[in-house]
Amino acid sequence: MKSFFQSIRELPRPFWVLVGAVFVNRFGVFVWPFLTLFITRQGNSPSEASWAVASYSLGTFAAAWLGGWLADRFGRNRVMSFAAFGSAVCMLAMSQASHWQTLALIAFCTGLIADCGTPASAALVQDMVPPGQRVAAFAVQRFAGNLGWSLGPMGAGFLAEVSYTWLFVVDAVTSVFFGVVAWFWLPKGRRTEAHLAGWGTAWASIKQNTPFLMLFLACLCGSWSFRQLTTTLMLHLEKSGHSPTWSGAILALNGVMIITMELMLAAGTRHFRAANMLAIGYLLMGGSYLVLLGSCPLWAFVVCMVVFTIGEMCAFSRQQAYAASMAPDSMRGRYTGFLTFAWALGGVFSSATGLNLYAVNPHWVWISSAVCGAVAASFLLASKRTTTE
Repeated sequence: MKSFFQSIRELPRPFWVLVGAVFVNRFGVFVWPFLTLFITRQGNSPSEASWAVASYSLGTFAAAWLGGWLADRFGRNRVMSFAAFGSAVCMLAMSQASHWQTLALIAFCTGLIADCGTPASAALVQDMVPPGQRVAAFAVQRFAGNLGWSLGPMGAGFLAEVSYTWLFVVDAVTSVFFGVVAWFWLPKGRRTEAHLAGWGTAWASIKQNTPFLMLFLACLCGSWSFRQLTTTLMLHLEKSGHSPTWSGAILALNGVMIITMELMLAAGTRHFRAANMLAIGYLLMGGSYLVLLGSCPLWAFVVCMVVFTIGEMCAFSRQQAYAASMAPDSMRGRYTGFLTFAWALGGVFSSATGLNLYAVNPHWVWISSAVCGAVAASFLLASKRTTTE
């Protein structure tokens, strides 16, 4: 049996092109961690900001359905290019908006267009990489993304001190780069005939796939605690008297831990039951916020991020490969899109409700995150699937 790192060495060349493009694109994801702060600094209230942030999630809700179908029907690289170029236009438009209603509309368009590429990207990895190497492949892709994430937010924090406009400009430039690479240097991937590419065919398969539906419900619950990372947590850090520079540094800690630890964790746990690893991960992500129930010095945010990141590594190093192991070859885009739908639906609810709940009492946000993590874990542990992928 191949070792984990031998599987990495044998990954195909086009996969490494995708990994490089993901790194650059993730390095430039400057806007979303600071979106709530940007909106509130434009004179809007946290409640108004919540609707703007929720609009983005509502856009991803629609993108999950559209992107999954487009990826299976028209080819992976074309959809990824369209999403990247469209995202760049939306970023520049958002940088010029100030009223929350306008920001909400642009955020919706951004979510709809940019996240159309998510199912295509995951499906392309499945097209290029054999099943036995997918845990390694998705781990490497996350490594590249989080390496960019660890470096990007620190620079973003300094840029935010000067001008928020630069956050949008850099984000747009890196999106254009990703779109060019996807169009010219990535394969089209698998395409499904029109009569088999509809959502009706996919739903007939999904509704009979109990382990996949359990994963869907777990993602739906887990999206609450994950969304708080870039909404209420960042707002709470600022309201606790800490500067945007520290916001960037704490977000970067997430990426630094992942790039230094996740591949080793994935290698050491590759034979463990995937559902168990995901359950532990969701439980830790949700429970991490409980440290904020007391006073909130800087160290409390650091501890929160460390525990959250350990949970994220346990869950997300395996989740995509676990989901891929349950998807029929002709439905990879739509299965990925359906799982994205869970995150989008949960994101809409958590963005709108989380910031409003925070305005009433921040403690309720942290407690509800822990509860959602426990519920997500229970769904995963209830799964009867025994595969370790």
